[in-house]
Amino acid sequence: MKEFYAHSLDGIPIDEWHLLDEHLKNTAELAKSFADVFGSGEWAYLAGLWHDIGKGF
Repeated sequence: MKEFYAHSLDGIPIDEWHLLDEHLKNTAELAKSFADVFGSGEWAYLAGLWHDIGKGF
């Protein structure tokens, strides 16, 4: 299976790159934690999962 990366930089070893699925899940959890305060955690979680859609195309 092909792996995709977030926050990858030239000159940085691949083993230090952030896997895209991990990045999206972490972002979604963080967004949910902020939005839970005003009752929109589920929407924020979805926005976090999708926040990088279209990048790299």
